[in-house]
Amino acid sequence: MIRKLLEFKERLKGEIEDAGGIMSFIHLYIIVVFIIWPIVVLYLLLLKPLYQFVHMLVDLPRLGMRDAYKKNFHSDQYEEKQREIERKDKESPLIPAGKWKSFKNREDWPDAYVVDGMAIYGAEGRTLIYVDENVEEFDIPEGVVNLYHNCFASCDKLKRISLPSSLKWIGKRAFYNCVSLTEMAIPESVTILDEEMFMNCSALEKVTLPSHITEIPVGMFGNCRSLKAFCLPKEVKVINEEAFKQCYSLEHIETNDKLELVRENAFENCYSLKEFIMPESMRSVSIGILNGCHSLEHIHFSSQIKDFGGSCCRDCWNIKRITMTPDEHMKSYAKENWKEFAEEIDILTSENPFPETTFWTMGDSLYFGIPRLTNVCLVLCFSKDAEYTVPSFVTNVKPNAFTSCKNMHTLRLSPYIKAGDDPWELNSISYGFIYEYWPQIRTIVFDESLRSTKYAFGLIS
Repeated sequence: MIRKLLEFKERLKGEIEDAGGIMSFIHLYIIVVFIIWPIVVLYLLLLKPLYQFVHMLVDLPRLGMRDAYKKNFHSDQYEEKQREIERKDKESPLIPAGKWKSFKNREDWPDAYVVDGMAIYGAEGRTLIYVDENVEEFDIPEGVVNLYHNCFASCDKLKRISLPSSLKWIGKRAFYNCVSLTEMAIPESVTILDEEMFMNCSALEKVTLPSHITEIPVGMFGNCRSLKAFCLPKEVKVINEEAFKQCYSLEHIETNDKLELVRENAFENCYSLKEFIMPESMRSVSIGILNGCHSLEHIHFSSQIKDFGGSCCRDCWNIKRITMTPDEHMKSYAKENWKEFAEEIDILTSENPFPETTFWTMGDSLYFGIPRLTNVCLVLCFSKDAEYTVPSFVTNVKPNAFTSCKNMHTLRLSPYIKAGDDPWELNSISYGFIYEYWPQIRTIVFDESLRSTKYAFGLIS
């Protein structure tokens, strides 16, 4: 009897244990399905990609979009690439610090080699590719013909450099951001100067260029804040876009007698420039060449100008004098054809007679056209007065004519006045036009009294 009770006890105990195991399994299943698995799915689909994306944004400024993406989303490919770069670095001993890894075109220089752990040369020593950014002085050896793009870029400690007489080509941004460089002499052997050579060389005070070069490249002296004076080489014919932009200390630019073209924004924001003399060789004026030159007091326009590309001196608030070169032929022509205007314009004694191209100056304004014979456009005005009356012989006005007249609040216009970009195309003026281009003007007066003058009569005859 006792034995049967013990057997029943053991059997009951086993059944209870079996039932408990099933319940534990059920509980575990519920926990996994309804708690752990959603957390895993949430992590894989949302939290992990978000974590990778945030780290990609952190790496973006340092690595760039492609490498930052590979590092965080395709780490195997990125690590393989890094191992390949490290392998190449080991094969190139004594590479200057920080330069070789940023050199994107190393496959183009299979023969590149290093000298003194400071500089990388290629093409049998004819091309200087890169120089360590920690260098303070550097003498380029004779035999070097080319300075590669960005050769000395960001060498912010570089104070002195000598160039060899064998040098012929200097690449883009060769001395970009060399903020300690104060002086540079380019040898006469150099025939090609590339864009933005000295951009951001904020301490640069003196530069000598080869006398035979014919162009100043785009952005060559951009943001050279310590450059106070510059003399154009005698053969330069073109000053390209933004060549001297933001040269805040530039006070004097000496032009030559061969300069033909100054391109857009060449001297923009040269706050200290006081005078700009256009030689007679210049035949066109580009947009914005002197914009923001707040200290500019005198502009001399070439009498050979045949094209005026728009406002060349926006925000030049201190201009006191504008001149043009006298032309004896046109003085005689004007005397015969503009006798009616003798009271208004002194043809015989004026410093600014009508030039052959029909651009001419009178007082504080530049005009285009021939009174009574053609339409006359007011191109630029530099009046310092609060009130200004447009001369009655003017038929239309350039949109940017009054951009340098910050004190002008009242404008008096003839009822015959027109406005438009093309001096020969008369477009009806509107208040919207006036306030769009001349927002400083608060009052517009159409002067009816000008109808009766002989000048106005000549316009409609």
